[in-house]
Amino acid sequence: MQLTREPLLTALCALLRRTYALSAPMLPIDRYVIGDAGLRALYPNGERCARSEAGDGAKLLVRETGAGVRACIYYPDAMIRRLEDKPPQHGLNDDNVQPFAVFVEELDHLLVAAERAHAGRGVSLLEMEIQANVSKDLVLSRFLTRRGRRLDPGRRAWLRHHLFHGRTFNDADPGVRSRYDEASGLALRFLRTLEASPAVDRLEKLRRFHRAPLAVKLALSR
Repeated sequence: MQLTREPLLTALCALLRRTYALSAPMLPIDRYVIGDAGLRALYPNGERCARSEAGDGAKLLVRETGAGVRACIYYPDAMIRRLEDKPPQHGLNDDNVQPFAVFVEELDHLLVAAERAHAGRGVSLLEMEIQANVSKDLVLSRFLTRRGRRLDPGRRAWLRHHLFHGRTFNDADPGVRSRYDEASGLALRFLRTLEASPAVDRLEKLRRFHRAPLAVKLALSR
């Protein structure tokens, strides 16, 4: 993958929007991102007041206001510093693969939520998690691929270990842990089906999968 002079967030947003042919008006994407100071400003009584997935770290935040529902991504300052110290554009390794995966995941959550709202549809947490797992694999694979060559089996196995097989979910809620596990398994099965498809068909399959409601996603992932 060629290095880009664009900000990482801008480049990733463009990549995901182009891949899935998204149409929700979300640009510039950086206006939807906050750090530690933004989180304190929005939730002066503490981030536990925020509607989001349980747990610490980066997350999609959703608020109900008098003007309607508002959403943004919270990226902890420490996570951003880690990615700045070890830029994914210069290579993925054990130090930056997890924070970069989280960076992509939360961006994907925001884009999916916006796209569904733009289409007048709802979206479940399970659907968002399945889609984010697919997107993380696609994006991080692209960052591991050099000069347009296919990802070799060794590096693909390393990536899949970090994204799927080696992950542990520490949420106190067993229902949340179960959903994460289910989403990871379903996404991985879809990715393996996608890899077995002719290369010429993969982009359209990805777009159909992204547009599909949860019931169809489940059928395509089993």
